[in-house]
Amino acid sequence: MALYVGTSGWAYSEWRGSFYPAGLPAKSFLDHYGRTLTACEVNATFYRIQSEASMARWAGAVPDAFRFTVKAHRRLSYRRQLAPDADTEVHIREFIDSLEPLGEKLGCLLIQVPVFLERDEASLGLLLDMLPSGMRFACELQHPSWDSPGVASALAERGGTVCIRETEGKAPAALPPGPIAYVRLKGTSYAGEARDALLSLLRGEAQKRDVFAFARHKGVPATDPHTGVGLAQWLGESSGR
Repeated sequence: MALYVGTSGWAYSEWRGSFYPAGLPAKSFLDHYGRTLTACEVNATFYRIQSEASMARWAGAVPDAFRFTVKAHRRLSYRRQLAPDADTEVHIREFIDSLEPLGEKLGCLLIQVPVFLERDEASLGLLLDMLPSGMRFACELQHPSWDSPGVASALAERGGTVCIRETEGKAPAALPPGPIAYVRLKGTSYAGEARDALLSLLRGEAQKRDVFAFARHKGVPATDPHTGVGLAQWLGESSGR
């Protein structure tokens, strides 16, 4: 049980001179990131299946305790219907196989279900049936119709959880059930009591299960401890990183 914090991606040249040392070459960004933060949400996998060499290189660049969460390829869920057809089933298997080089450093899979897909638990269940037994996952369910305790309980029973996307700069009152928790912190500022409450919530949950928390990476200074990578650093340091 642990708290894993980071951002979505690491290859941001605009962080050089603040989060990254001024002269650090881009090829060394992940090594530095992995020594400073404890997790990364990989965005590139949403757009294309990554090579075995890339995955192995990422895994080799970070400490043993570091965890990657991987966005599921858009062909898995950004479709007119969630239930997989024959072609999608083939793609799912190829995608899952591509994650193997990450080994134990794969924290969980993030499945983003777009806002144009309303609640359809049966179809989502068919998609989740394609995942390997024991693979941890979180579902970011964007249409409001999915917001139901029944949906959250069903995902928890399957070994996953509902991903919370927080945009207002407030600490969630609670996190959905499941063997893990997953929070995406997209607010532009978590100041004062909100930041303290967020830390308390995440630390408390991490006493019971693995918790993944990712701050925004765009549109905010890397030096701001109330948002973005600065918030991720603060959360990690304050939780005993």
